[in-house]
Amino acid sequence: MDKPRGGDSFSLLYRTGFRINYALLHVMGPAALTPETDPRIRAKREYERRRALHREWKARQRAA
Repeated sequence: MDKPRGGDSFSLLYRTGFRINYALLHVMGPAALTPETDPRIRAKREYERRRALHREWKARQRAA
């Protein structure tokens, strides 16, 4: 498996941007939306997806 890049990257820049974006959405985002339309939940799902890809890549690197 190749290292996740581009839209799947879990770089330091992405993680920092996620935390800033998540905090701003918490303070200044919409009041209450359904789980399907809430941008904070969507951002958190994307973060979890990228983190899982990164962990899978790291595990394969250690096994090889």
